Amino acid sequence: MTLPSKEYFTVFEAEARWGVPLATIAGWAEARRFRLVTSTPLVVCGAQKVCGMVELCGSDLFKMLGTAGVPARACLVHRVIPLRKKDAELLYVTCPRQGLAVQPDELWIPAADLYRFEEKHALGQCSGRSGNRGGREPKYDWEGMWAPLCVHLFTEGVPNTLNELASAMQDWFIEVSPAGEAPDMSTIRRRIQPLWQALKTAREN
Repeated sequence: MTLPSKEYFTVFEAEARWGVPLATIAGWAEARRFRLVTSTPLVVCGAQKVCGMVELCGSDLFKMLGTAGVPARACLVHRVIPLRKKDAELLYVTCPRQGLAVQPDELWIPAADLYRFEEKHALGQCSGRSGNRGGREPKYDWEGMWAPLCVHLFTEGVPNTLNELASAMQDWFIEVSPAGEAPDMSTIRRRIQPLWQALKTAREN
């Protein structure tokens, strides 16, 4: 039996795939490059009752997602767009009066939006999708990198610089590549920077 592909990616999955801060993802959503959605049991928007999946405005999430190195936190939003309703318009939450509470791990990007964004910006090599969607096989095993990266952090600890960690991962790519090939250092740094920064911040606190 072949299972269907996943329908949503969390913003944390997108952060790891693209190697950019969460605040950048919020900015791209505000620019309508893709949608950010969440699920709500029930909110009242004037005369309408809304439940289920709703689209959120990227600018409403900047305080939640923060900036690079600042942990994501919950926030209240007052604007929603019903996701499954045809020609849905932006609605303002009137009940609860304080707005809809959204947790960072309850914030998703529809898979269709994510795949379209990756294809438009030539990010297919980091999508981890199987070849049955017609895309090229990734040149480098980015998905396979994360397990040895975790092992390296567990055995060696968090390095003092991002370059040290990127160099260790470049050595891993060379070791597993039949031709001894590896991504350039700048690409590796971009992909692992969010994780390294979060670990560095946790160690300093």
